[in-house]
Parts: sequence; structure tokens; C-alpha cells
Amino acid sequence: MSHGKTRQINFYNIDEKFYFVDLPGYGYSKMSKKEQEQVGKFIEEYLFSRENISLIVLILDIRHKPTENDKMMYEYIKSTNKPYLIVANKADKIAVTKVDASVLEIKKELCLGESEVIIPFSAERKIYTENAWKNLGYPN
Repeated sequence: MSHGKTRQINFYNIDEKFYFVDLPGYGYSKMSKKEQEQVGKFIEEYLFSRENISLIVLILDIRHKPTENDKMMYEYIKSTNKPYLIVANKADKIAVTKVDASVLEIKKELCLGESEVIIPFSAERKIYTENAWKNLGYPN
């Protein structure tokens, strides 16, 4: 699935134990401002109205500094007071030696504290997956 292409909610059943819920993208797809506002309201309503959300995962592109939309989404997620995790996807697209520096740059841009974790990940090449599953609290 391409980044920013989700236009509806997709539910993924993980081993009959829990669901990943993929919400619509909020800034990368070619949406009008009105569509972006509607998606934003939809995401806001979903995240605040669902009491059974155990973790929110914000997926960012490790190759780029967080956008203003990313920063806004991060602040919004924090305001829900629900547990969250930040995943920096596309880690296979940069040199292994640059992964840590890219993660630090994202942390700086989002003004994260020392104890907050960003997990590098590659959905395409399936690298860093063990650490991601561990942080999700799920045995790999």
C-alpha cells in the first residue's frame, strides 16, 4: 500500500489477537484542502471516540523531516492521552549508518524527550521488524 493512499478505514486482524486499524492519510495524497479537513475531522473523531484503542502508531518517513501535518498529528495524538508509538518507515531507503542520525533528527523536529522512542522500520524489506514487534508488546 502506498503512503497517503488510504481513503477509508482498513482493519487487519493479527493472529486473532488484535487489529491494526489503518486510518486515511492526512497530507501526502493529492487531496483538496476541504478533503484534508474532512479526513482530519474523521481521524480526530475516530481516535477520541474509540475506547478500545490500546496503542496509536504514527508512521513517518525516515528520509524526511516531519512535515507540519506530521507535527500537528503528533501533538494531536499526545492530546488523546492514549499510548502511542512513532515508527520511522522506509529505513531500507537510507544507509544503515544514517538510520540513527535520521531518527535523532525526527526526535528533534518533534521536540521529543530523551525517553521517547522512534522505531526505524522497513515494511518493504522487513528489516527492524523484531524491535517493532517488541515495542508493540507482541512476540515475533
